[in-house]
Amino acid sequence: MLTYCGPGRAEYDPGVAAPSDPYVIPSPREEPVFNTFRRKVLRPFYSMQEFRVGMVILGVLAATLVWVVWRGMHPELALFAAPELESGGKPPMEVYEAPVEPWVEPGTMPAGATGGGGSVAGLAPFPAGVVSEGWRVTGPSEMFDETNLYNKINGREAFYKSFGFRKLHCLSLVAVENMNVTIDLELFDLGSVENAIGALAAEASNPESPPRIEGGGMVYTTRNGGFLSRGGFYARLVGSDEDPAIRKKIADLVPVLRAAFPAGELPWAFALFAGRLELPPGSLRYEKENVFSFGFATDFYLVKLPGDGAEIYVSRRDSAEAASALADQLVKGLGAYGKPVEIPPGAPEGARLLRHEYLGTVDAVATVEAYVLGVRLAKTTEVAVEWLGRLRNGLSAPTVERVIEPAATDERTE
Repeated sequence: MLTYCGPGRAEYDPGVAAPSDPYVIPSPREEPVFNTFRRKVLRPFYSMQEFRVGMVILGVLAATLVWVVWRGMHPELALFAAPELESGGKPPMEVYEAPVEPWVEPGTMPAGATGGGGSVAGLAPFPAGVVSEGWRVTGPSEMFDETNLYNKINGREAFYKSFGFRKLHCLSLVAVENMNVTIDLELFDLGSVENAIGALAAEASNPESPPRIEGGGMVYTTRNGGFLSRGGFYARLVGSDEDPAIRKKIADLVPVLRAAFPAGELPWAFALFAGRLELPPGSLRYEKENVFSFGFATDFYLVKLPGDGAEIYVSRRDSAEAASALADQLVKGLGAYGKPVEIPPGAPEGARLLRHEYLGTVDAVATVEAYVLGVRLAKTTEVAVEWLGRLRNGLSAPTVERVIEPAATDERTE
């Protein structure tokens, strides 16, 4: 330690510890890396009896292991004897063996070779004629019902279910010489002629080439597709490209499918619109539900008139009272955007007219016995009254009345 001895002097005293200097860093101490504390036995002595018991236990375990190994090497054969399983004079069990038949890939059979029901094996309900020279199927047909239709047509299932969807059968054809040329066949079972025609008419997108009546059903063709309604069935034939081979094959498939399924009688509305009113049959549409966006409006037949954009419609009810109630609902619904118009001379009895507030068009509604008839989007009251009168006269004509039958009951099987 430094000792002060007057001005300017200091002495070091080695016997006294020097005070710690906060500005001086002490040298690091050496610390052990490993634990230097050794294990200590806390028990003051060991018991020989404890040692003997432990050795006995180890001996028993070793003997058990030796016995298990020895028994595994010397099994007792009597354990495998089961007298109740012996024949004991009982007749031998007969095991069925299926006959060996050569495998035939579906669709590779010669033209005309059919399976049960007139269809190629594995392709039912499609007829044998779908397979012809130069074409083969890629696999057996697939079937979808209401529970799994979304797996095939995701986003469009509600459309087909609105037309009474029951089942969908699918099949794919491919050209033998070009694997990229394919045709997808989709056969919808919709339960009734009206539903099949309605679905076809709703998907017909080319106004210059409307559907046409052929063989008791409707047919609609495009540059690479074909659509056919036959009875309660609706068939879609969609090709992969605008290829001449595809167009020819689709033209051949239409009569084949038409002959394979029973035809149904055309709805009564064809006699009215195409017969009495002489309108193109391909312009007739059938809407099953939510007509004009009204939840109460169901089972309507509609035709869009050429030229002016007006539309006429007819719906058949069970009674005159039901028809009158539906007409009242239509007038009320249309009145949300229209105002009543004074009935001009010559209008059918009981007719009601409304003018749309925003479009300026005229809507007309009337009833004839159990039928509700009307005109939408007419440019003038004269046009609305004219077509309303023609509809009324068409429904009252004796020649048409004989064609119009009472509404058939939809007898669906579960």
